[in-house]
Amino acid sequence: MNARRPYVAGAFYPDDRNELLKMLDLYMSQDFPQIKFKKIIGIIVPHAGYIYSGSTAAYAYNILRGIEKHDFIIIGPNHYGYPRHPSIYPDGFWETPLGDAKVDLDLSKVLIKKSGIIQEDREAHDIEHSIEVQIPFLQYIFDNNFEFAPIILGDQSMHTAKSIAETIYSLNRIPPVIISSDLNHYLSYDENNRNDDIIINDILKLNLTRYYDDINQYDITACGFGAIAVLMYITKRMGGKIRILHHSNSGDAFGDKRRVVGYGAFLSYIE
Repeated sequence: MNARRPYVAGAFYPDDRNELLKMLDLYMSQDFPQIKFKKIIGIIVPHAGYIYSGSTAAYAYNILRGIEKHDFIIIGPNHYGYPRHPSIYPDGFWETPLGDAKVDLDLSKVLIKKSGIIQEDREAHDIEHSIEVQIPFLQYIFDNNFEFAPIILGDQSMHTAKSIAETIYSLNRIPPVIISSDLNHYLSYDENNRNDDIIINDILKLNLTRYYDDINQYDITACGFGAIAVLMYITKRMGGKIRILHHSNSGDAFGDKRRVVGYGAFLSYIE
């Protein structure tokens, strides 16, 4: 059996099953808002250590509780920037303290075939955390009764984002797309919130050109900006909307407001 072993268990989230479940119980039992919609297109969730961003991520994962089809495309950044090509882990299982999560081989094959730029590359995923930290949330909700196709992006250009979005849009049935990204990094609390407000506004307006322009103009350091752009593009193609469910930063969690990281939970949906 081809299995990816966890790389950040014990660092970004507990490596003890009971401790991890207790933490997820806490996050997933919050008082979430009730939202009406016809169809979920996807969500955007942070990927920092759970103690920093898990509470915010839960606002998006709570939305998935009622869906019938339990398969997903998960897209995150390759923090190391190499390889540049979009890299998919095509088959097998991802291990976490909550068990083995199955990769959707058929979906992976279709994405590779339709895309032309997505490449099979298991090694690119070995030490990348942006997708790994999402798996325990899905295991908590669906008890490993789900499958997923994981893609990480080295190149996060608008061209690559649009290409992947078109590939997903061309599927006979589009599964929910989970986008893994933190927002701005390492400014003071107020300065970081200012940059987060800029990028959040662009995401909600689905304005890709302005989004990329603002990232460059204001030096906004959202690590998965290209992954976010994929969902923006798909949402616009499907006539959907994106709304923000929760926003926070690391200063809210621990009180140190000198250099913070922003976190957002978003829902892409059709009314």
